[in-house]
Amino acid sequence: MTTKSWIGGAAAVAQVHTGSIDSVDATPANNTFTVTIGGVAISVVGDTDVATTATALRAALNASTHPYFAAITWSGTAGDIIGTADTAGVAFVAALTETGAGTGAVTDFAVTTASEGPSDFSTPENWSDGVAPVDTDTIIFANNSVNVCYGLGQSAINLVNMRIEQTYTGKIGLPSFKFCTSADGETFNTAYQEYREQYLDIDFDSCDIGQHFGTGAPVGSRRLKIKNTTANASIVTVHDTASAPEETGMTAVQLIMSHADHDIYVRKARAGVGIATGGPGETATVGIISVPASDTQSQVIVGPGVTVTDYSQNGGNNQVQAAATIATVTVNGGILTLDGDYTVTTFTVNGGTVYDNHKKTSGNAVTTAQISGGSVDLSRSTEPRTWATTNLDGGSLKADFSIITLTAFDEPAGLKTIQVT
Repeated sequence: MTTKSWIGGAAAVAQVHTGSIDSVDATPANNTFTVTIGGVAISVVGDTDVATTATALRAALNASTHPYFAAITWSGTAGDIIGTADTAGVAFVAALTETGAGTGAVTDFAVTTASEGPSDFSTPENWSDGVAPVDTDTIIFANNSVNVCYGLGQSAINLVNMRIEQTYTGKIGLPSFKFCTSADGETFNTAYQEYREQYLDIDFDSCDIGQHFGTGAPVGSRRLKIKNTTANASIVTVHDTASAPEETGMTAVQLIMSHADHDIYVRKARAGVGIATGGPGETATVGIISVPASDTQSQVIVGPGVTVTDYSQNGGNNQVQAAATIATVTVNGGILTLDGDYTVTTFTVNGGTVYDNHKKTSGNAVTTAQISGGSVDLSRSTEPRTWATTNLDGGSLKADFSIITLTAFDEPAGLKTIQVT
C-alpha cells in the first residue's frame, strides 16, 4: 500500500505496434485483410503472396487521409504491418483482421513499444515515486495542472482511495465529440469523434473530488471523467467542482459506476455532476445518489441509462432519468425534474419544487406518493400517466386530471384550500 501523487510531464515515447499477414489463400481474392481504428476500416483483398498483400495494405494505410490513420506511419517488410505514432505520447488502438472463405491468416497487433508521455496515467515517471499505481494504493491529484488523457484503461487496479483536490486544475479523460491529437491533451480535431477510452477506468473503495484543505479559492478541474467497475462497495464524494465545465453542455464531473453498492454523495457542484451523461448509450448502476447541496447552482444530472436504487436531495437544481424502477425518491429542498419511462416506488416530497414529467408505459409512474410540503407540478408533460396512491398532507399538487390518473387520492382532513385552474 503506497500513497503517491500525480506529477505528469514525463518524456514522450512513440507507440509502435506490430501485426502480420501470415498466409494468403491459394485463390488470394478469397480473403480480405483489414486494419480497423475506431470503427473505420481500410482493407485490401489478398494478392498472390504474403509480401505483395502486406505491401498493398501498408500503402493503403499510408494513403489514408482519415485522421485516425494519418496520425500513424505504416511500415514493415515481408508480411509485417508496423504502425508507429507520428506524435510521441499520443496513443492509438488498431486491429488487424482477415475475413472471407479462404485460408488466409493474420497475427493481430501487439505492443512493440508502449506509448508513454506527459499525460499518460500508466507512465511510471508521471508519479511522485516513479512507479505507476497498483492495487491498494492511494493516489492524489493536487497542486498540478497536467492533464491525464492516455493510458486510461486501468480497471485491473483497485485503489483504496483516489483524491482529486480542488488545487488540481488539469483534466482527466477525453471528450467524446472531438479527437485528441496532442501528447498534452490540449489539441483536437473537432470534425471527428474520440474513439479511445474517454474515462479513467479504475476501481476504488472511495473517491473524493474537489476537497480543499488550505486558504484561498482554487478553481478545480473543468473535466473529470471517472469510471469504476469494481464489484465491491465504493463511495464517491463530490465536495466541489469548477465553476464551469470544459465542454459546453456537459458537466465538469462525469461518472460511470457499475454496482448497486456504489454510492454518490454530492455536496456542491457548481459545474455539475453527470452520471452516464457523456454520450449516447452510456449506462451505470448506482445504489444511492444523495445531493445534500444547499445552493441552487449545484446540479446533478442522472442519465437515461442509469439504474439507481435511492435518490434524495436537499438542494440544487437537478435532473433525473432512469433505466429501471427507482425504489425511493425523496425531495426535501431544491428543484428536481423527472423525465423518462420508469416507476418510482416511493415518492416523498417534504419541500422544494418537483417538475415530474416521467411516465411508465403499461404501469404506474408512481406506486406511492407522500406529499407533505413543497410543490409538485405534473403539468409540463401532456403524456397520460398513472399514480397508484397519492397522499397529499401538505404542500401543493398541480395536475391536469384529464391526463393524470390518481388511482387512490387521499386528501388532507380538516380545513384546506383547493385551487382549480
